[in-house]
Amino acid sequence: MRDLLQTYAHTFSIQLEKMTLEVNEQRSVNHPVVFLFLGDLVLDALKSIININEEKWNNSSGVLYFHAYQTETITIPNVISIQLPDQGFERKTKRKDIYEAFCRDEEKLIELNKVYRLLTSKIAEYGKVYSSLQKVNLCVVTAIEDPANILIQEFTLLLKSILQESFRLVELDLYGLIKEKQDGNNFALSTSLGMSFFKELDCYQSDEYTFLKDLQLTEDHLRLPVSHPPSPLFDMVYLLSDKNEDGLLSSEAVLQNYEIISNLNLLKNRKMITDYHEKMDSYNHAAFRKGIRGNSKKPVYASAGFSKVSRPNKAIALYAASHFYNELMEALKAPISLPKDKVLSLFALSESSFQKYYTKCLPSIDKLVDMSGLISATNSYQTVKYMSVRDAEDYLFDSGAEQFFAANFKEPVRERLEQLNLKLQVQRYLDENVIQHEQYGLYCAYIWTADSNDSAISVIQEIHRMLQDTKHEQAEKQARLEHYYQQQVDSCDFKKSYLPFSDRKNMQNFLHFLFEAVYGTKYEMIKLDVKREILKLYLEVLEENHLKLRTKLEHLGQIGSYLKQTAAESLYEADDYLDKNISEYYEEIIAGITAKFREKRGAHFFSDDRFFGNLLGLLETGGKPLLERVLDVCSREVLTQEEFHRSFEDELLERANVITNYENKDVLSKSELFKQLYNRLDDQSPIHIEVFNYTQEHRHEEKYFFGDFYSKFMEFALEKEHDTRQCKVGCAHEKKASGIEKLTLMGGFHLTDLMYYRNGEKYYRAYCEEGFEFHSQSVISNSIS
Repeated sequence: MRDLLQTYAHTFSIQLEKMTLEVNEQRSVNHPVVFLFLGDLVLDALKSIININEEKWNNSSGVLYFHAYQTETITIPNVISIQLPDQGFERKTKRKDIYEAFCRDEEKLIELNKVYRLLTSKIAEYGKVYSSLQKVNLCVVTAIEDPANILIQEFTLLLKSILQESFRLVELDLYGLIKEKQDGNNFALSTSLGMSFFKELDCYQSDEYTFLKDLQLTEDHLRLPVSHPPSPLFDMVYLLSDKNEDGLLSSEAVLQNYEIISNLNLLKNRKMITDYHEKMDSYNHAAFRKGIRGNSKKPVYASAGFSKVSRPNKAIALYAASHFYNELMEALKAPISLPKDKVLSLFALSESSFQKYYTKCLPSIDKLVDMSGLISATNSYQTVKYMSVRDAEDYLFDSGAEQFFAANFKEPVRERLEQLNLKLQVQRYLDENVIQHEQYGLYCAYIWTADSNDSAISVIQEIHRMLQDTKHEQAEKQARLEHYYQQQVDSCDFKKSYLPFSDRKNMQNFLHFLFEAVYGTKYEMIKLDVKREILKLYLEVLEENHLKLRTKLEHLGQIGSYLKQTAAESLYEADDYLDKNISEYYEEIIAGITAKFREKRGAHFFSDDRFFGNLLGLLETGGKPLLERVLDVCSREVLTQEEFHRSFEDELLERANVITNYENKDVLSKSELFKQLYNRLDDQSPIHIEVFNYTQEHRHEEKYFFGDFYSKFMEFALEKEHDTRQCKVGCAHEKKASGIEKLTLMGGFHLTDLMYYRNGEKYYRAYCEEGFEFHSQSVISNSIS
């Protein structure tokens, strides 16, 4: 179920990110972009950058990724891969051995040529998602300590030469990922491997660097040269560390580096806006290269910093689902306090309902008169006058009356009760009148069939009360019957005549008394038996259903607890400022949306098939189907409401003040909010490399915001930057409503300016003196001091 919630929250976040007032072309790259990932240590970078690009780029489906790996890669349509030699090389010579093993393996070179040409063909297939195919941008990503990067010039230049057959211009950028956090294992060797790459990189980036090697192969195994004239191998090299320029390590730095790579490629390759404004000051790659180079004769490098203030869309989606589910539960609980008579009538337990049962089960009481035919016409009243009623009945009927009553009343009642199939009827009343009824539902059924309730009627209790009342009534009638039987006939309450020749009339009056009073009481006792049997069946059915409903109610409670817990967990590592008042604010929002649904769709809209329909059916196999429905309804009906598509600034401002009284002086103004947002973006975007500032001869910086250029906040931020302008500042305009990003570019430093280089030099030299061989003679070892 956790995966369900994460998918739901992630989907909403992506949809909101991509939702704009019009098609947002600014989130598309103009030219084809190809990523070349080199080595095992960039597998995580490959996965993350693919995900980031899919979230942020409208035409990410046309981006291709190549991975040269030794042990593991991923298999998806946009990723092409090749496995490098992995033959258990010696620790001391692993880096050099990888290079030499590859150079000796002609089959591997043939395979590399094939997959590169396949990649070029795929670019043509995906070409329709780009607006221009004049240029392709090749982005090489490697971890500097990965020994596989010793092959970087061969892999890069071979791919460039093949791409040049299809594209007029191929631009090469390198992104070197640096890990400075020491994990205690092999940090010295790892640093030495990184230093090895740096020493080669300085050679690759020198103005005199050249390359010539027979790397291209035809289908007939003819070799063709791949050459590179005197010039740096890469147009631009960005070095991105997990330690920033202040020397601080951050757990978020690695993911930020991946976002930097994505944003840099978007900034460099995106489609240009038509209604350009001077304050947008778009990025110019050639100008940035020239700016960081200055007058330096040595190779120069760049780095970047990244920060963002984002609406916590995932937390918002989870809290929305939790609060909407609470609204559902409140709607289910609302009707439980109905008047007792109304609830009993829903279960067909009212007095009028029992009268219907009696009509169906009992023969007519008029049939008692037929008993008179059982006695002889010669019987005299004078004979029974001084007998008890019981003795008189025995004398007159000789047990025939009791047999007649049993045959004509007791036995038919038993048969008719069985024919009624009361269990099915009671189940139908519960299902149709309560569980599936739009006004009541599952929760009412559970509460009303509970053994006891403090806040609502218990039908079970009422049935027990009725059974007790029936028992008392039966006892009363039994006592009355006994009283009748013990009476002397002549003292019974019926009309008597003492005139001559009245014997026949007195006998008729006595029989009428016997049938009406005595057997009438027996008839009433049968009624009470019927009532008792009906009530017992009710108890059996309702108690059985209550046990089943308890499981369903447990599922309801578990889903509510799970939604609440997952929503709360989404804020465990939250930003106290940006995630402020999410629960309180969206509780009000959901309450308002629910009120709108009631007004538009009726008071019982939750019971519509469009929403939750038959809850019992959803809970039949556990809580998961209901959770799926909750998330589906939220995605379809709730999160699409306008309340969830407010501008970033308006939503944050309103949410920050949601529980602040108007008189409270702590109310956050819009200008104060903008100031805080601006400062956060500025403070959290230090450059991801630690440089000795006093040795860096030339430092060139540029800053770019990603957000709606025409928003009030962007107007504020650009105005503030221009007031204190010390570097170029621009805005990559895009109508995103979920946040603002800031990318800071810095370049102009040399490798020897890096703290990593200064600290790593001693490890590199120590390992070399110990006999470790990090370079191949075929690379550029002669140029390395």
